[in-house]
Amino acid sequence: MKKRKVAAMTALLAFMAVSLAVTAVQLLQFKRTVAFASAEASGAGIPVLCYHSIADNGGSNEYVVSPERFREEMAWLSGQGYHSIDLKEFGALLSGKEKPSGKEVLITFDDGYENNYAEALPVLEEYGFRATEFLVTNWVGGAGYLSWDEVKALRGAGWDIMAHTRTHPFLPLHTASVQRDEIAGSKAAIERELGTEVTALAYPYGLRSEETMRLVKQSGYAYAFTFDDGWTDPGQNPYLLKRLFISGGMGLNDFERKLMHG
Repeated sequence: MKKRKVAAMTALLAFMAVSLAVTAVQLLQFKRTVAFASAEASGAGIPVLCYHSIADNGGSNEYVVSPERFREEMAWLSGQGYHSIDLKEFGALLSGKEKPSGKEVLITFDDGYENNYAEALPVLEEYGFRATEFLVTNWVGGAGYLSWDEVKALRGAGWDIMAHTRTHPFLPLHTASVQRDEIAGSKAAIERELGTEVTALAYPYGLRSEETMRLVKQSGYAYAFTFDDGWTDPGQNPYLLKRLFISGGMGLNDFERKLMHG
């Protein structure tokens, strides 16, 4: 009898633990839904799009969006009345100095692929959009990547050129010294080549630790972007800013839903 009572109590406790876990997940999902609905209603949410490569040879690579699909997405943004913003405008919205209209979008590219210049730039110019390039500085000039001349051409076209570290490492796995070199070195290289201030960094793979964020701040960055999916809003930590990952396998309906609901 005693064993049966213990077994019954154990089963009850297990059931309660599972129920609490499910409830916690549901609560988090509900809070996220409410936050996005509130942001959409108030115009406080700012969609930050995260692209990588724009090319036809992506296959099943989710980081590669075809030029045709990219054009469709930019055409949809334009048709819906969106206008692109730069990081200075983004900062003013994030700080509350400016009130968003609900039609701002920050378009970003990671890694510094050459096709961002060859394929993405003409489409963006066609629709009057600008973008932000997060550059892995040691990859500049390599096969398939932007040259410094192309980087300068993007800058001349109104793009912001920001940092994505020197070699794209898993930052939290390294010592503070190595992380500092990656974070500060990328910033210094861009500022040296372009003569413009670098105020933002995108974490490679979206990975960071408390130490990583401290080093980013110490290196003089005002913002850092993650790979966490969602809208940005004024309540977010400026060193933990979310983005909307745009994958190669995403259909236009998926893109629309992501822009509308995060």
